[in-house]
Amino acid sequence: MTAAERRRRVALLARADGLAADLDHWLELTAGPDTPFPRHHTQVRALDAALRPLLARVRDGEPWRSDVELGLLQEVWCRLRDALAQRWDGSTAEFLALADDFAWSCYLPALTAARSAARAEPPAVEPPLVHLTAHAVPFALPRLRADGRQARAGELQRALPVPLVGLPFVQSRHLPETVLTAHEVGHCVLDAFGLTEELSALLRRTAESADWWTDRLPEVFADLYGTLCGGSGFAFTLAEFVALTPDGPPSERYPVPRVRVALVADTLAEAGHEAAAVELRAHWDGQAAARDSVPVVLRPTVRTLLTTPLDGLGGRTLLGLFPAVPEALLRATADALLRRTPLPAGGEAGAGLLVPAAALAFHLDPDRYTTVVTALTERVHDRAAAYRDRGIRGPAALAPAADDAPQAQGARAAVRLAALLDAW
Repeated sequence: MTAAERRRRVALLARADGLAADLDHWLELTAGPDTPFPRHHTQVRALDAALRPLLARVRDGEPWRSDVELGLLQEVWCRLRDALAQRWDGSTAEFLALADDFAWSCYLPALTAARSAARAEPPAVEPPLVHLTAHAVPFALPRLRADGRQARAGELQRALPVPLVGLPFVQSRHLPETVLTAHEVGHCVLDAFGLTEELSALLRRTAESADWWTDRLPEVFADLYGTLCGGSGFAFTLAEFVALTPDGPPSERYPVPRVRVALVADTLAEAGHEAAAVELRAHWDGQAAARDSVPVVLRPTVRTLLTTPLDGLGGRTLLGLFPAVPEALLRATADALLRRTPLPAGGEAGAGLLVPAAALAFHLDPDRYTTVVTALTERVHDRAAAYRDRGIRGPAALAPAADDAPQAQGARAAVRLAALLDAW
């Protein structure tokens, strides 16, 4: 080995050691109830178990290839590390805690159902990690596609056991739009529990224009799932969000806005909120051109998607995952937030109710919302924090004995990562 080769070798090992040391650092930061971030411990443990075997591979590999692989591993770890590190910033930590709580409330029903499924290999079950980004719209990383190095880093990220959900930074200052997180969690559920193939086969058997549905399945599913999570609070917020481009161009991935509103309205109706569905349709049609009015022909397929038992969810239906939050309770909570009166009895005042209620409050009376926004936002954060369980989320929240679950998830992810690297 020449002197130049020895220098490259030593430098490579030092960089690999640096990444390993950072994994150790984050394990320490999340390791116990008195650490800064105990609720993220299983996520970090799963990531550590996925990445550390790849660092051993880098140390033993051919120098040039190892350098390329280490760069890719650094890129995917830093995406997650940067997301975790946003919790250090006092200006965003409180919002991210609330967003994590809401994402967990959306993810938990699918996780609970999927764990009951008889599988040779359990699904990757760590909850999504929410972070703030410069993007103008929310996104979930499993949807990203690109060419070249970015595509490879994205595929490695997809193979990790912790999905990322990105929210626009400006949403941290406008609480109602936090409810759109439910759509992104829907993408994570579809991806993590392997529902794409099962639902595509169902659509091919039952739906007219099946190719249209299967081409747009990720977005259709995410809208349906978000509606089940957030009820009319999600539905009206999404309608306002997509109304910015009511004449949106045809897309092989996204239904046009009026169709998305129709899907959401049909989901509300199937969940027992018929009056809210009628109100949503009227709200949209009242501000849209005639050609953009909400269609009424989608409900049979929506019903099929919501009521068919799915193997990936342990034989449960999507509609059966969520107890239908009474529309009256959601509206009463929204009204109490607006009027600063006691919250109604009959609901658990955690993020799963408070975030959709805040979104609905803004829709119902934006002027009054503006006058009480500071007090309302503080109240939501305070009540969610009081309701928040101490400690970790993830598999141990359902089965405390499953302490080795993060390592098992990480080990399976390491195999997937190695296979991707070998293929390149």
